[in-house]
Amino acid sequence: MFRLFPKKNNNECPITQEMRLWMENSFLWLATQFGHENIAKKPTLLPTQECFPINYDGSKESLIKTAEIVALQMEIDIEQINVEIFEQSIQEFSGDLGYRFWSQVDNNSDQKLAAGLYFEKNTNGKYDIFIEKKNLMFPENMVATLAHEFSHIKILGEKRLNINDEQLTDLTPVVFGLGIFNANSSFKEFKTFDGFGHNSIGYLKQQEWGYALALYAYFRQEENPDWIKFLTPNIKSDFKKSIDFINANTDKVFKEDY
Repeated sequence: MFRLFPKKNNNECPITQEMRLWMENSFLWLATQFGHENIAKKPTLLPTQECFPINYDGSKESLIKTAEIVALQMEIDIEQINVEIFEQSIQEFSGDLGYRFWSQVDNNSDQKLAAGLYFEKNTNGKYDIFIEKKNLMFPENMVATLAHEFSHIKILGEKRLNINDEQLTDLTPVVFGLGIFNANSSFKEFKTFDGFGHNSIGYLKQQEWGYALALYAYFRQEENPDWIKFLTPNIKSDFKKSIDFINANTDKVFKEDY
């Protein structure tokens, strides 16, 4: 029978070939840096009271307690970090002093705000991490921002690379079992009295987060991980498309050079 519309390939990769190869090779590089067995066995942190037994009341205390949990998960001594709060609307930081973690108000807008800032060790021998005040009322965003900034410590601070790569920094929380937070924060819908929209945090795109989490599950040999129920609908959809592609192409995944 003649088909007006060709049948869709259910095993099509949701991201570009170039990005797929970059992500697979970067994931393996990170796993080698931090230990294949360690990444395979490290518990995945979930957006639950059990993993984060904290009263999220917008206080700095809630930020510090969250930072302690994220630091422990990422194998960083919290005593080496100075965590502070800043307000984007009233403070400016020179771009050459550190690295900014961007929050985009709307994907159709050029407006970007700094959700977090990372600075190398100060005169007291501590890394300065600044978290934008608005994130204190959104625990998932707070965890995602802390995980990204702490990833700068793992990559730059621990001298694994001497150049900044924001996409690699975005990917790093995944191997430490924090990818749910960064993925969910990459695309969030909102409703106002006159319409709908969405905002995003980070550098990887929504579909790329789905693929990153699928690689994480595949690397850990998790066929149907329970943690996918915590993903937002858009990320979960991209995760499922990605895992279908991976399962149909096990002869390629993690086996091709970028």
